[in-house]
This record gives sequence, structure tokens and C-alpha cells, in this order.
Amino acid sequence: MSDKVRKIISIILYVLMGISLILVVIFYFGNVVPGTEGTSMEEPLITGKILFWAAMLVILTAGLTIIFPIIHLISNPKSAKQILFVLLGVAILIFIAYSLASNEVLEIPGYTGKDNVQGTLKFVGTGLFLTYILAGLATLSILYSEISKYFK
Repeated sequence: MSDKVRKIISIILYVLMGISLILVVIFYFGNVVPGTEGTSMEEPLITGKILFWAAMLVILTAGLTIIFPIIHLISNPKSAKQILFVLLGVAILIFIAYSLASNEVLEIPGYTGKDNVQGTLKFVGTGLFLTYILAGLATLSILYSEISKYFK
């Protein structure tokens, strides 16, 4: 990356940080919504604007997180092979979690909600099993990295 691009990115980041800092200062030290002052429900006047700003930062971050890998993939097509292997591994893990998940309707005394259906239960079970598998793999990788240090 060229020095000019780094300077531009640095300036943009400082501007975003400055706007965030100004909003936080106004949030904590600014006016409050009339009628809420002095109560336990005191609400800063700028709450909506700061929530909108946070949402914009999240959307910007998500967009950049999606766009930059695509640009890297287009500029470096050899890395597409590695990405395909990663996506294949993720698909295999999801398939394993889906296979382990049950879609059996639960007998819950006193529950009359509409979320106790096979599709929802299969989806939730898949998410839980995927979480367990990924947590196990993370634990094993941590143990491997710590133990392998002693044999090098």
C-alpha cells in the first residue's frame, strides 16, 4: 500500500474517531430529554443520533469486510483455491452439525408458543452443534500450539 493511501486512510480513521468522541461527549454531558431529567430514566437528547452513528459504523465495517476480500480475490486469483478449501471445510462442518441436530418436537409443559416446530428446532440444533464443534476445534488448536512448542 502506498504512503498516500495510508495517509488518506489514517485521516479518515481520525475523522471517524473524532466524530465518535464528540458524540460521546455530547451524550454524557449534553442536554436530556425534557421530563426525564433527575429521574432514574434520564435519557440524553442525542441517544437516537448516537445509535444511528453506531449503526452506520457497523454497516461501513460490514461492507468493507465484504468488499476488501473480494478485491483481494480478484487481484490474486491463486488464493481462490485456498478460499474454496476453507469454504468446503465450513460446509462439511455445517453438514455434520445438521446431521447431528434433532428435529423432534419438544414436550414442554405450559408452553403454548409457536416456535416449537421441526424446522426451527433443526436450525437451532445445527447452530448449537456447530458451536460445540468449533469450540472443541479451538480448544484442540490451542492445546496443540502449546504442546508443540515443547517439542521444537
